[in-house]
Amino acid sequence: MLQGSTIEKTLQILIVDDNKDFCMNCIDILESKGYSAVAVHDGLAAMETVRENSFDLALIDIKMPVMNGVDTYKMLKQIDPQLPVIIMSAYAVEDLIEEALKRGAFAIFHKPLDFEKLFSAIKFIQKNGAFIMIVDDDNDTCENLSDLLQEKGYRVKSANDGETAIQLSRENLFDIILLDMKLPGLNGLETFLAIRAIRPSTVVILITGYMSELKDLIDQAMQRSAHICLEKPLNIDRLLNILQEKTL
Repeated sequence: MLQGSTIEKTLQILIVDDNKDFCMNCIDILESKGYSAVAVHDGLAAMETVRENSFDLALIDIKMPVMNGVDTYKMLKQIDPQLPVIIMSAYAVEDLIEEALKRGAFAIFHKPLDFEKLFSAIKFIQKNGAFIMIVDDDNDTCENLSDLLQEKGYRVKSANDGETAIQLSRENLFDIILLDMKLPGLNGLETFLAIRAIRPSTVVILITGYMSELKDLIDQAMQRSAHICLEKPLNIDRLLNILQEKTL
């Protein structure tokens, strides 16, 4: 869909960045894919523009004069709480980035922008249905669960290790994460704690085929707000009931 020159609905995208050349380049690229884009160059102008117009997505630079990107994000969410926001950054401003993620920014993209990743994010923003990440080093498990969940109307991404899962959590605002506790590299608990620091409101469902062996790690995750731990092989009906309950 995104590779063609037309899409079913023309998304309205707001770019907020004090670099005018960057804005013009973004507009050209987005419009070449069939999107409609406008740019403003500071937070106050962004607030006024969102009051007067409806947008499907805002791209906000994190470092701007007068009002930084996170403060701009917070003000825009007061005006339009449903507006998805992607924060852009060319600087190592981790405190602002972490604050934006904790407050529910859809993603953090570093400059220069990877437009293919941006288009992928837009694709997921466009779709309906809760957004789920499956984290499991078994490719068959990921593929089978992904197929099943997509048939039920969910949006799904997969990761095979903790490091990838953490990065995807920075690039996507997941509603639910299905997290295997036995992973290569970072274990399930380490992955859970890193994701929880980034996305404190995301529902995390632990899954494992080693309930007794990993009991200590599971207990620690449950004490730090993991929702539930399900044993493999998964009872699919139970899983679907939990997902429905958490996404109503």
